Amino acid sequence: MSDNKQFTRRSVLAGAAGAAVLRLAGCATVGGPSIGRVVVVGGGFGGSTAARYLRLWGGNVDVTLVERNPQFISCPMSNLVVGGFKQMADLTRGYEGLQSLGVKLVQGEITAIDAAARKVRLADGRELAYDRLILSPGVDFMTEQVGGLALGLERGDVTHAWKAGPQTLALRQQLEGMRDGGVFAISIPKAPYRCPPGPYERACVVAAYLKQHKPKSKVLVLDANPEVQSK
Repeated sequence: MSDNKQFTRRSVLAGAAGAAVLRLAGCATVGGPSIGRVVVVGGGFGGSTAARYLRLWGGNVDVTLVERNPQFISCPMSNLVVGGFKQMADLTRGYEGLQSLGVKLVQGEITAIDAAARKVRLADGRELAYDRLILSPGVDFMTEQVGGLALGLERGDVTHAWKAGPQTLALRQQLEGMRDGGVFAISIPKAPYRCPPGPYERACVVAAYLKQHKPKSKVLVLDANPEVQSK
């Protein structure tokens, strides 16, 4: 294999989407009648990329994207919102681009999959039939594994901002409201964990904000790892 060949997450997802098209289409041409139905669950990076390339590489494949949120908010770069260098609008995208390619958007949440009947069921009772199913729902927090975390999040006492959205703005507001001379403490768990560089990036962004706006303050990093985690 050539050393110049580089594989990225996007190229792998695009390849998987293309393989799904080939299995459905054979030698079918783009623009004809529908040759199959693909349901994609999750409108994040993975699901949106798969839906996009299914339409680009097999325009006569019927693609339905199921996503619970009306817009996508990118978690990468959200630390720059915390530090005041970007706004939430810079990280927020709608699904109009996918719809313009012919992707059908269903806003809802999948509660059951019937693999035998090739159907998915939504929380509102609707069912969607498919020939191929792509599951890309993303990840979520297992709050029950940390005592008191779920309650703290519910009451707003805990602000982690590792899921871009309201928590991002809440942490930014806390940072802006912190007195000059205060301490911003961040605890980094022992690897493995999602997005290893994230906490270090946040510490640097917060330090840059404090240096400019609250120069008497400092950042305290509590790292459970012997070395900085970069990947």
